[in-house]
Amino acid sequence: MGDFLRSQRCLVTPEKVGLPPGTSPRRVPGLRREEVALLGGISHDYYARIEQGRARRVSPAVLDAIARALLLDSTQRAHLYWLAHQAAGRDGSDAVRRVASSMPSLPAVVLNHRHDVVDWNPLGGALLAWHLRGTAPQPDPAAYLVVRPNLARMVFLDPRTRALFGRRDRPAAGVAASLRGAAQRYPTDRLLTDLISELTENSTEFTELWWRAAAAEGAAPEDSCGPVTFDHPVAGRLELSVVTLEHRSGSGERAVVFSAEAGSSSEQALARLLSLLPGPSRCGAPESG
Repeated sequence: MGDFLRSQRCLVTPEKVGLPPGTSPRRVPGLRREEVALLGGISHDYYARIEQGRARRVSPAVLDAIARALLLDSTQRAHLYWLAHQAAGRDGSDAVRRVASSMPSLPAVVLNHRHDVVDWNPLGGALLAWHLRGTAPQPDPAAYLVVRPNLARMVFLDPRTRALFGRRDRPAAGVAASLRGAAQRYPTDRLLTDLISELTENSTEFTELWWRAAAAEGAAPEDSCGPVTFDHPVAGRLELSVVTLEHRSGSGERAVVFSAEAGSSSEQALARLLSLLPGPSRCGAPESG
């Protein structure tokens, strides 16, 4: 973020924003920090802290003021917001991951805005990614801790994940709508753009749901608390509610938590799946793979 701000203020001369050039020699080709602060109506010290990376949570009003001062266009302004969200999201990410690790008896997975698996607890991995190492239905807990899949690719491009969802229309539509919202929120994210292109080229279902989500923009959202049906090769049929917990920092990371009705066969199935996982239930951080 600091690099971006410095590069942008070097492109703006005092004349462009109506400031006198001054009489003393300028050590920078564009605006000084204090001039950006003056134009934005914020203190010089606060702007310096932002540019030096010492102010993580910058309000939208301040970001707008800086964008106006630096004459940013819509693409540059969106990039500034994205960088600010990335900085603010560090603390939020830790909080979301603690949610996943604090509920060992419920499947929980932490996703970012691209639906990359950032973290999950062992039961979350056993529910969603039992097949990542080999095709045998017996869970392999070690696999859940070293492979970092993308849930969108799993839902639309992996036949074994497709077979996992007994009623796949609901989760598939939710993933497509979420990615469409992320594309609007993070327009400069090249990895996200590449993912959407990959899904569009290889899945007609994704393409249909993508445009269905476009037609539904502005309508009341569907109930996000499930149920979702799983046909799991180890646990059997499960009817699970799903709740999404997103940190208000705007980092884009959220914990997706699954639960079963008390006393139901689905609750018993989750207990069976949990009993197959050796050792203490702890949250593992997947690596790229």
